[in-house]
Amino acid sequence: MIRKLLTATAVLVSLTVVACGGGSGIDEKDADQIRDHAAEIQQDAQQTAKEVQSGTKDAEEAAKEIESDMNDLANETIDATKEANIPDEAREQLEAAQDQLNAAQDGN
Repeated sequence: MIRKLLTATAVLVSLTVVACGGGSGIDEKDADQIRDHAAEIQQDAQQTAKEVQSGTKDAEEAAKEIESDMNDLANETIDATKEANIPDEAREQLEAAQDQLNAAQDGN
């Protein structure tokens, strides 16, 4: 449950930052790549959920895979926002989500 909440938080924060794209100073190419990666992760997560439900994939293994993908996405987003003109609060939220994801992954 905690992983689901952390994952959802990271996706929400990442997509919010990317949605600010144009005027925020985030490079449009980076924003497009982040959007594409987020969509890919969402599709993978949906497919993985089906595999878990059908019993062809272990739920814990699936959670670890998705968590790893989310960490990658969060890192991409943080890198894209380091030099961008976004509110400090948004940057702090993104970094806090990354810290939580890293802590959760390190706890495995």
